[in-house]
Amino acid sequence: MEKAPPKERILHAAVHLFARQGFAATGLRELAGQAEVNLAMINYFFGSKKGLLKEILDNFFKEYLAIAKQELTGPESLRIRLSRFIRSSVRYFDAEHNILLVTIAELPHDDPDIVEHKASWARQMAGILDREICQPLLKETGRDIPPTCMGPMLTSLMASRFLFLPVMTQVNAQQARRVDIDRYTEMITELFLKGLINTPTD
Repeated sequence: MEKAPPKERILHAAVHLFARQGFAATGLRELAGQAEVNLAMINYFFGSKKGLLKEILDNFFKEYLAIAKQELTGPESLRIRLSRFIRSSVRYFDAEHNILLVTIAELPHDDPDIVEHKASWARQMAGILDREICQPLLKETGRDIPPTCMGPMLTSLMASRFLFLPVMTQVNAQQARRVDIDRYTEMITELFLKGLINTPTD
């Protein structure tokens, strides 16, 4: 079987290693060995290990943003659009769970460059959420939830299975894996929509 191109091998190896042992703990020599390239190749394609992390983040956020644009816009009700977005996002997270782990877990608060890089994508997502969820929700139910809260709440809920699965498998392997992705999607959609869209009662 023919090897993948060097850049693709580096990205694949980086996602694998960063997801399992963290960005800081992964050395460039280890990464080069896993990808079967020399160190110069990493610098050639990405400039640095941080540049490599940025490309992984870009790959994740570009697709996530595309899902939001496609599934949250349209003439359908807020409930239908949200259901559609949750379903597509969970399937994406399942298909790319290692990239999800890297993106969610690698938030070095002491590195302003990475924080700003993530924030540049988050601003775009916040604009979509504000226009397609937060403003309609305010009109429909009176709930005023800003996109800077909506985004993390929704993403965390959808990503929770993939973030906690290794631990939950140790707690109860049969129970942790019993729920398939479609059922998981139904569960969190119901939980989110019932708690969010139903008109609050006093």
